[in-house]
Amino acid sequence: MSKRLTWSTSLLACAAILLAAPLGAAASEPAKVVVKLVDGGNGHMSLVISPKQIPPGPVEFTIENQSGTIKHEFLFARWQKPDGALPYDEKTQQVQEDAVKGLEGVEDLRPHESVTAQFTLSKGRYVVFCNEPGHYRSGMHADFIVGSAR
Repeated sequence: MSKRLTWSTSLLACAAILLAAPLGAAASEPAKVVVKLVDGGNGHMSLVISPKQIPPGPVEFTIENQSGTIKHEFLFARWQKPDGALPYDEKTQQVQEDAVKGLEGVEDLRPHESVTAQFTLSKGRYVVFCNEPGHYRSGMHADFIVGSAR
């Protein structure tokens, strides 16, 4: 009977260890980032992101379209060049999305809409922007760092 008790106890201990390992890994909270999409005066718009640097891994973006009348987007991609250097089509007044590798984000946020979206980001320099016609060139872009700054 003591062998059976020892065997049962060993099985329970192994099960507890196996179950605890994934729970500990999943328990890390995602980094929280707030993004504000803002209309400004004189045709100037802005994309405000805070904080501008986070550790690699899961991230939860809370994206707020603070416009009263205009639809916005929140797009991002790893980008080593300055944030104003994305490939741009003057005719459509938009960034050429097909030329930006790994583009992700949230499209078509209605005025006053707020959404939360989760992504997993690796270390690197990113550009974040709105790609509604004319918005990128009106100032809706920023740099974003994941990991240590370079």
